[in-house]
Amino acid sequence: MRKALKASDSCASYSRCADEMLRIIFVGGSSQPFREVEEYFLKRLSGISGVLRSEIHEIPASKAESVERRLKEEANRIKNLLKGRIFVTDPNGMLVSDEFMLNLVRDAIYEDISVVVGGAFGVSPEIKGTRISFSKLTFTHELFRVMLLEQIYRQVLTIKGVKYKK
Repeated sequence: MRKALKASDSCASYSRCADEMLRIIFVGGSSQPFREVEEYFLKRLSGISGVLRSEIHEIPASKAESVERRLKEEANRIKNLLKGRIFVTDPNGMLVSDEFMLNLVRDAIYEDISVVVGGAFGVSPEIKGTRISFSKLTFTHELFRVMLLEQIYRQVLTIKGVKYKK
C-alpha cells in the first residue's frame, strides 16, 4: 500500500527515499555484450531511481546433487537479499502488462520491492512472492535480464513525464 508523502518528508515527489528501493536479484551472470546493455540501463537509472542489482552465483550442475538441491542452495542466498514485496519471474506466472510494470515501479518509490530472476532451472518454490511472466515465449536468461531493466527504465521515465521512444 502506498503511503502519501507530505511536504515535510525527506523525499521529493519522485525522488528516492533513502530506505525504499527496487531490488533486482539475478541468479547467474551475463556475457559481455549483454552485460554492457545492462550497465547502459543501470547507469541511466542510477541518477533517477533507486534500483539495486544483486547477483548471486548460479550453483554449477556438477556441484549440485540434484536440481532441487541446486534451487535450495540458491534460495538460501536469495533470501538474504530480499526486502519488501517480492515478485518472482516465472514462465508460468501471471502475465504482466505495461500498466502492471508502471505500478510496480511507482510502488517502489514508497516501499521496498524485490524482483527475483532465476537461473537455468528457475527459482525455488521456497522463495515466496507473486509469480510474474513477461510472455508465453521463452527467452534466454541474458536477454530477459536486459528486457526487465529496459522495462524498469521505461516506466521510470513515464513516471517522470519524459517521452521514451518506442
